[in-house]
Amino acid sequence: MNSRGAASDPLRPNAESARANLDVPLFALWSVSPQRKAQVIEDTATDSIPRPLYYVLLLASGGIAAFGLLANSAAVVIGAMLVSPLMAPIFGIALALCRGDLRLLRNALVAEFGGVLLIVGFALILGLLPFALEVTPEMLARTKPTLLDVFVAALAGLAGGLAMVDERTSPALPGVAIATSLTPPLATCGLSLAFGGFEGAWGAFLLFFANVLTILAVAAAIFILAGFVTRAELGTRADFLKRFAAAGIGLLAVAAILSRQLVVTIDDWRLNHSVVTTIEHSIADYPGARLARVIYDRLADGSLNVLATVNTPRSFSPQQVKFLQQAISDRVNRDIHLFVRCAITQDVAAAGSANLLPAVDLDGRFIAAKVTPNVRMTEVAEQILRELASHGQEFDLRDVQLLHLPSGPVIVAALSGARPPAPSQVKFAEEAIRKRLDDMTATLLVRATITSDITSKGRVLLGEAQFAPMAAAERAVQKELETRGKTELEKVANTFVNSIDAAKHGDGWEVRAEVVSARVLQPADVGRVEKRLAALAGTSTTLSVLTPNGLIVGAQGFSTVQRVVEEGLARELAARERRQRGDPSR
Repeated sequence: MNSRGAASDPLRPNAESARANLDVPLFALWSVSPQRKAQVIEDTATDSIPRPLYYVLLLASGGIAAFGLLANSAAVVIGAMLVSPLMAPIFGIALALCRGDLRLLRNALVAEFGGVLLIVGFALILGLLPFALEVTPEMLARTKPTLLDVFVAALAGLAGGLAMVDERTSPALPGVAIATSLTPPLATCGLSLAFGGFEGAWGAFLLFFANVLTILAVAAAIFILAGFVTRAELGTRADFLKRFAAAGIGLLAVAAILSRQLVVTIDDWRLNHSVVTTIEHSIADYPGARLARVIYDRLADGSLNVLATVNTPRSFSPQQVKFLQQAISDRVNRDIHLFVRCAITQDVAAAGSANLLPAVDLDGRFIAAKVTPNVRMTEVAEQILRELASHGQEFDLRDVQLLHLPSGPVIVAALSGARPPAPSQVKFAEEAIRKRLDDMTATLLVRATITSDITSKGRVLLGEAQFAPMAAAERAVQKELETRGKTELEKVANTFVNSIDAAKHGDGWEVRAEVVSARVLQPADVGRVEKRLAALAGTSTTLSVLTPNGLIVGAQGFSTVQRVVEEGLARELAARERRQRGDPSR
């Protein structure tokens, strides 16, 4: 009776029911079948055993990562992440600590840290080979971890744990392998040791260690919450804390170190941002100048060595560099030693210089640079000057700069040509610039460089004479005109012909000669030679003689290059006005 009563009393569970309660999972927040649990435990234990195939895969993964880092190839580094089996022992350690499985813990630790030594050693050997020439950005990116990397590892561990315990999310495991940075930091550590970069090696190993501890903590939480650990396996609170004490202390230490590194990184980012924005703002008025790259080095006294690479159509002067240096120093409140590396480049469109950013928007269109009013004024002036220079093809526009003087903006145009432009041409261009800019104070200053085009015949006086196509008969007439013209002109006492060109001009011929004479040739002298050349050609022929001082002698009288240019420009303007009025007369 008593025994039966005791057995039937629901308030007094017997020993068998107590033992059964120990087998109940601690938590089971989502449904994982017993078959899936058994499969995951078996797979984790198997994958945590350090087998030869495991180390072969590690060597392959480490080699791929090292070559990808040396080649600065992100795609190759991602391939190494997919091949690496380092994630499996981390899950094994987490499961062993949760369940108190010493055998699984021993196997997983040997597999994980044996793999660490193997990859670091293999990368060290590769780094000592002759083809490992320089440090790459892919390597540098893994030598300065921050607390943000811990957050990424936590999310990756969460995704990896869920994908492992739930067969419905298992296809996400390759993405988890890419997200978890395990093999590349170890390969970077070995390569850094080979290059003598011990601080870089420590930073890379710290990144790996932080990822391992973070993934370990997240995976352990998932095993507990998913019901993989029973109350009996978990043990008392003291047992649990004892098993996870080392991992917890390590994670806190790593988090503290990385937090400090994050503060340093943020400070570096702010400093870099201040330097970059100051330089960009300061060179905004330099047409075509674009900041390409900035690197700096902190010195022991707190000052900075700054190297700025600038894409610019012209080199910076020491005065401009000094101005930039002072602007940066005032912005960051420390001494700056600035060095500007000028990469001579220029964006040129059909209308002249352009300002384009080296990027496109989401619609695939070029991004036009935002330019200052000074740069816009320079661009507009250059466009007008190029239009005018190309019209007559007499000048070559070399450069356009803008100066600000008390009288107003001054546009300095550097031209080259066989002669300087006439004041009337400069005035015409200046009025066009003022009209386009809607600024009547703008002044045009032309800095002319005189050039001489010389071929085997001599100085080019008529481009059509030397470069225009001619029939064989016309070429023969041309040669006779040039030979006879030189002979007749040199009959004048103490007169020498340096160059002479004859070219077709409508139905007739135009002959131009450059002479040096002891006296000024008279129109009668030129007229006499002109008549003989016309008789030789059998058609109308005009002869003009150019002297070194710019005097032009023709059959009708004297003139100058400047006067001829002004008269031609006046005729062109008058014809343009008639066309605008609709007057067909010429």
